[in-house]
Amino acid sequence: MFFASWKRPIWTACLLAATLGWSHVLVAADYENYPVDLKPMEKYPELHQEWTANKAKYADDVMPEPILKRQLEIIESISAKEPAWVDGLWMVADSAFQLGASYTDEKDLPFARSVFVRGQKSAERCIEKKTDHPICALFLGAMIGKIASIDGIFSSLKKAKQVEKLWLSVVNSKYNYRFAEASSLQGSARYALGMFYRLVPDFFLMKWLFDVKGDINKSVKYHRDAIAVDPANACSKIMLAASLLCSVKGDTKDPNGQEGLKHLRDARQMTAKSMVAKACQNDTARLEREPGKACGYETARQQETSEDEFKKQQQANAH
Repeated sequence: MFFASWKRPIWTACLLAATLGWSHVLVAADYENYPVDLKPMEKYPELHQEWTANKAKYADDVMPEPILKRQLEIIESISAKEPAWVDGLWMVADSAFQLGASYTDEKDLPFARSVFVRGQKSAERCIEKKTDHPICALFLGAMIGKIASIDGIFSSLKKAKQVEKLWLSVVNSKYNYRFAEASSLQGSARYALGMFYRLVPDFFLMKWLFDVKGDINKSVKYHRDAIAVDPANACSKIMLAASLLCSVKGDTKDPNGQEGLKHLRDARQMTAKSMVAKACQNDTARLEREPGKACGYETARQQETSEDEFKKQQQANAH
């Protein structure tokens, strides 16, 4: 990741909000750049040098799995030696997310889940130290969400309200932070909410039991917001496509379906600079082939969206 300020003029935000027809103010004022403290890492020059060299070497290329694993090992090692270092805790979660999300094959999901659990524990420790930390809130929600996508959305709905609150708190934060060219704190939060409102089912029983429900229109708008903030992010284009296709139940002749297919084609032409982006791109053919499954689409596994299936699971759990 590189550390750069992210400023967006108010007039640009207002124009985007008007263009997208969004009901809330996309950006009320310039975001402050989150100030990262790297001094604790500098106490360990060899590890710091290796970690920094790996980041620089793969700044414009896909970081391979062995290096992703090594990056997580390095930052976990330093974080364990510096327990008061808040930024180290979210950096562990960031590395865990990058590694875990690179696995999409069914046989690799148990290991991916174990990586996400490591990231979740680190993000939780961060929130315990600083309850309103926006980057830790982003990654805590991301870890819970990724674990839920592996376990199945229906089995994880009791945490949905917590995840929604975490990501909305990031959107309402005064900070932004650029993790990489195609990824920022504010763009990632909007991307995450876009997925959330598509994958969480939209029916009354959900709201009654868990105080949360899906909303495909919110999903589309949050993904449009994410692209406005991070236009170089291939995953954002692909998830917007999924939401557009979902909004018309996979009808590729509908204008929304046509737009969705265009985003899939455009995303394939983008340069993937991370394993996460590569995993998203690899799925474009799956969405094109089965647009009717767009509502439950997730890179880890297809999610169940049927209200009947939800009721069956609730009845089974009750017994």
